[in-house]
Amino acid sequence: MALHTDLRALAAEHALLDTSAAATAIGVTPWWVRHLITTGELRGINVGSHGTGVKWRIDPADLDAWIVSRQTRPRDLVGDQA
Repeated sequence: MALHTDLRALAAEHALLDTSAAATAIGVTPWWVRHLITTGELRGINVGSHGTGVKWRIDPADLDAWIVSRQTRPRDLVGDQA
């Protein structure tokens, strides 16, 4: 029983997001999240079986990494002023 309890705790700490939850987190549609996955911009895990089709899940750490990769460099407000 301890292994089952440990697996539940591990799953709670590292819960994967479905495309809807990931889309809500970044303010886009689930279709766009699937597009990001299929184009390789966002890492996704296919948990679907042959009969059920593709079911993508996204690790929150991968979503965070994607957000960081999309950030622009902050403007230099102290730089050269003419």
